Amino acid sequence: MNSAWNSVTISRTLFYGTLAVLMVLLMNGCTGYFFYPMKELIHSPSDANIRYDDVTVTTRDNVDIHGWLLHADHPKGIVFFLHGNAENISTHIASVYWLPEQGYEVLLMDYRGYGQSQGSPAIPDVFLDVEAMYGWLEQYASEQQLPVYILGQSLGASISSFYFSQLPPEQRIYEAVVLDAVFAGHRDITRDVLNRNIITWPLQFIVPLFMPTDYNPKDHVANFNPIPLLFMHSPEDQVVPYEQGQTVYQRAAQPKFWVTSHGPHIATFGHPRYRRILLNFLENPQQDPQRDLAPLNGPSPTDLSQTDSSSSHNQK
Repeated sequence: MNSAWNSVTISRTLFYGTLAVLMVLLMNGCTGYFFYPMKELIHSPSDANIRYDDVTVTTRDNVDIHGWLLHADHPKGIVFFLHGNAENISTHIASVYWLPEQGYEVLLMDYRGYGQSQGSPAIPDVFLDVEAMYGWLEQYASEQQLPVYILGQSLGASISSFYFSQLPPEQRIYEAVVLDAVFAGHRDITRDVLNRNIITWPLQFIVPLFMPTDYNPKDHVANFNPIPLLFMHSPEDQVVPYEQGQTVYQRAAQPKFWVTSHGPHIATFGHPRYRRILLNFLENPQQDPQRDLAPLNGPSPTDLSQTDSSSSHNQK
């Protein structure tokens, strides 16, 4: 019996050990675990009768990055949108296609390897993609005399949290930042994903140790100060835990606002209420974006200590 038990134990050890090594090899250095690009463009802005231009920029490491600029008839601002880790701008446009009708132009970009962008995605290489597109945006916004706002969702929120918080004051042309479904850190989200399955459960103690920690939103978000921040996250999010969004919010400096949204992961702006909240924030980032809105019943976030009265009731 001991011999049989030892045989099973050894087999399991070899299995998990091999799986751990394979996952580490896949993730360490290339961080490809975080990216699920799709090359085919499923939709275009013309499908929704939106005027747009293709925008292509070249990064410092000579990679061509593609994006769309959605036009508004009488623009009052431009939103720089960074999408999540799967598919490309042709599907993520669903989150922002409605903004031009409200007077906001939108610049969407695909990271390297996504859509019509060249290359293969990895961290920190994608920051070069954001840098190149942001450089284009600086010139365009200056020529058009438009205020700039940053909107990141999921992985895009993580990328935004690091890149834009590190810019020196003279390069911060943006007036406010919106982070929807941001995760706390690369180790945090890796550990959470591995913990969800009985097969990968043991790996949560090994694999996260090989993930980068230099770009964690929770470690950099305070550097946005004094830029106003809006956090949105749903307790029903099955991809990025609600608690991780809370962690990043707690690390941020004032002015900041928390909005508990509802629905699946990054489905936020399919709901008229959260569109209104975003528009309120863009119109005046210093004021409570839930002003003039009736309270929405729902679960309250836990341990969200507040110091500002303007956002203390944003915990629905």
